[in-house]
Amino acid sequence: MCAAPSGRRTRPSVTGSVIHVGCQLSSRVLERGPSSESVRKVRRALEDCRMTVSEFNNLVALYRELVISIGETATDCASVRGEMCRTRTGACETALAAHHSLSLIPGPEDGGIPLDICRLFIQLQCCLEMFITEMLKAACLLSSLQLYRRGCEDMELKVEIKADESSDTPILQESSSSPTEGSQRGWLVGVDIKNTERDMKQMRNLLSKLRETMPSPLKNQDDSSLLNLAPQPLIRPRKSRILRFCCPARSLHPEL
Repeated sequence: MCAAPSGRRTRPSVTGSVIHVGCQLSSRVLERGPSSESVRKVRRALEDCRMTVSEFNNLVALYRELVISIGETATDCASVRGEMCRTRTGACETALAAHHSLSLIPGPEDGGIPLDICRLFIQLQCCLEMFITEMLKAACLLSSLQLYRRGCEDMELKVEIKADESSDTPILQESSSSPTEGSQRGWLVGVDIKNTERDMKQMRNLLSKLRETMPSPLKNQDDSSLLNLAPQPLIRPRKSRILRFCCPARSLHPEL
């Protein structure tokens, strides 16, 4: 420790084990470059990759919110499905661009991997895994809503047939949706499910390619070491609805 001008002693700064993605390369790494032009090239490539990965993270978070909204409302909304399709397409394109920009970052000649590049690899891998999971949820939710709608349409058809058989007077009321509209809506949902499964397969292939091109120091690390390198998540965790029932359940059952 050294004495400060005011007479107080300054303490050495202590850095945490987790650093935000996008911090600059260390001076030791930058000094290894042959010229200032190569240093600027690395910085530009790193900044572009960081912005692309951050944009992909935001798109995955938005897609996750849309999937949750479908699960909460349990209804088929064409506008929500359209927004999901646009967000999913943009996220896939951004993920491909992030992987491409990450592959363009030149590594040091001595084989060492800067911490910033390691964090970008890990963040892109985590975002891809979450994106694939959310697409799987979306496909399952859309399939369940499609089956539920078919069941309701069959039930309404049976009720109308029984009403026609029991009454002699014709029914003049028109149904809210014609069979043609219902079949067209079901066809659109089926197309969305197929497109989601197609994009999910593409992202799985990209994730496999990312793991293959990942630097060897990251491949040899266990999960606990990777957690120390993982950046702080940009997606805010949602509060579980189960917590609302904790207090009444404990009041009814004190032994819980």
